[in-house]
Amino acid sequence: MTVLVPLLTLGLLASAGPSRAEAVEGTVPLLSANSLVGSYLAGRIARSQFDTREAADFYRTALVHDPKNAVLLEQAFQIEAGRGDWVRAVDLAGQLVALQDNHRLGHLALALKAFNDGSWKKAETHFKAAGSGPIGELTSAMALAWVALAKGDATEALSRLNLPKQAEWAQFFLRTHRAMIADLAGRRSDARTAYDRVYAQDTRTLRTSIAYARHLARTGDRRRALVVVNAHIERGQGDGHPLLRSLKASLEAGRTIDPIVKTPAEGLAEVFYGLGEALIGEGATGIGIIYMQMALFIEPEHQFALAALASAYEANKQYSDAIAVYDRIPETSPLATAVEIRKAFNLNSLEKVDDARAILAKLLEDAPAKTEEPAKADEQPAVREEIAALSEISGQVLRRGARGETVKTLQAALGALGYDVGSSDGAYGESTRQAVMGFQRAAGLKVDGIAGPGTLRAMLAGGASAETGLAENGQLPITVSDRLEILDALGNILRSRKLYEEAIPYYDQALALVDKPERRHWVYYYARGTSYERIKNWPKAEVDLKKALELFPDQPLVLNYLGYSWVDQGHNLDKGMKLIEKAVALKPDDGYIVDSLGWAHYKQGNFEEAVRYLERAVELRPEDPILNDHLGDALWRVGREREARFQWDQALTLDPEPDDAVKIRQKLEAGLTAPLPGAGPGKQAAKSEKPGRE
Repeated sequence: MTVLVPLLTLGLLASAGPSRAEAVEGTVPLLSANSLVGSYLAGRIARSQFDTREAADFYRTALVHDPKNAVLLEQAFQIEAGRGDWVRAVDLAGQLVALQDNHRLGHLALALKAFNDGSWKKAETHFKAAGSGPIGELTSAMALAWVALAKGDATEALSRLNLPKQAEWAQFFLRTHRAMIADLAGRRSDARTAYDRVYAQDTRTLRTSIAYARHLARTGDRRRALVVVNAHIERGQGDGHPLLRSLKASLEAGRTIDPIVKTPAEGLAEVFYGLGEALIGEGATGIGIIYMQMALFIEPEHQFALAALASAYEANKQYSDAIAVYDRIPETSPLATAVEIRKAFNLNSLEKVDDARAILAKLLEDAPAKTEEPAKADEQPAVREEIAALSEISGQVLRRGARGETVKTLQAALGALGYDVGSSDGAYGESTRQAVMGFQRAAGLKVDGIAGPGTLRAMLAGGASAETGLAENGQLPITVSDRLEILDALGNILRSRKLYEEAIPYYDQALALVDKPERRHWVYYYARGTSYERIKNWPKAEVDLKKALELFPDQPLVLNYLGYSWVDQGHNLDKGMKLIEKAVALKPDDGYIVDSLGWAHYKQGNFEEAVRYLERAVELRPEDPILNDHLGDALWRVGREREARFQWDQALTLDPEPDDAVKIRQKLEAGLTAPLPGAGPGKQAAKSEKPGRE
């Protein structure tokens, strides 16, 4: 038995932290930097700090000392899988499975490796062995279904998804994969039935709407596909998610629409992406990240998985890792603008403010970066020939219901220009009509779906291909909503640095883009208003905050900020208190808003009420120095002086602003001597101390 096992049995290593390790290192050889236990402890510490690279190195060192230790193998495997180092992770998975035949994650890793190698039988064996527990059974069933489809057996694939004992949330995943498999296998009726049920169950999830709309378009129902896309965009307000905008542009232009997954490999990746996202959403971030990496092991360019993985890294404050993942999303992706904005926020968190601002400034440039111009239709011999054939029919009028060789000629030309006509069968059906309408829309012609002389001559000219409307590098053009988000990001970064005067012009630019303010625009008025308040321009601040409240009367942040500002300045007291009370009713678990209500009571001399709310605020946000300081002041006013000093002491340990620290020390020495409460310069409720909380 190794030294590590009895230490683990006694619970010594499980409870060890950095200070313990540092205290004994150098005095006990067992815990030297390169020893078994020392490496294990260092690896645990690095992992707790989300330094996965360091953690991986330490666990590798520990395994040199004890290569068959199941605890070390487990920890090392999870680190390597979470980092996406699949060469190392698969090797460790093999060792784990040899020691623990029921190791679920180990079998999943080996199954994915076998799938990538085309070893279907081996993949099936490992996926079956990974099927223990509800999540394991669900993962295994969906994975085995895609393996069956990869083998060419759609019937077996669909039968794998029959798990009647799984919970309803799991049935949603099973139905979704049933729809995707049936769609890919050409069983459109089965796919439509499954998609109808999935969409009826969940109309709000982006991935569901995209999958359903793509299926509808592929089966000839482009009109309904557009209804699905537009409904999702309208629910979100604004221009919609970039992937929806991209799909909408393709539908309107009559382009060929692919299914949400085009291969069994993409389908298998979707299994791990979907479950990984659900796990992260439920707080199981560690295992969720491993599932995301498994999705990327199969499909390294899965954009949803890349974006979700980067977001998980952001939540762990792994900002450099998040940027590295975002960099894997192509610049031509519809997500490109959103990705650049997220990278800017991450750079700001890494104290690289100039780099963050440069990224956002570049996005605002009018012309997107140019790439090599693709060959035009009339420069490609095969395409030129198909379009030139239109000259023989350019005087005709073709419409829905027409049949024959002239329709075939039209369909061939539309296909050459990139429009989806379904089958070039000489029948002018709905698909051909939609393709003609797509061309007419792109060419600026009357959109009626009739191929008359004007439309045919425009096609002969070789213009208005299905790519019309995209930037030269394939990206969607930046919309007003995109520009608003970029300007808001610039303003937020500057506010986070307390550069309020520099932030205001960006909000001026943003609001200049808004012709008719809507509810969704409240945030720009709010951000500019708080910036004005910080530079002590209250008249302008009040105008913006009142406008934000007019647009969104139930927005807790606006209610809190405006209400507290009124109370703090001693006017509109009753109205201000009502606004803050409404904010607390809307967000009773927001420590900063609860603090505002407590501090407002304090400002009015209602000390007992102040204590009640401020104690609750500190319960919700015990790590905040301002809230602890506020509670200390209120406790002093009700005669609980010992408790007040404790809270002030606590506030000092929480790294307050230098000016606040001086004031707190003065109170510890002399208490509160003023007969009436007063905030004093810079002394406000937590809502207005740190812009990041807004």
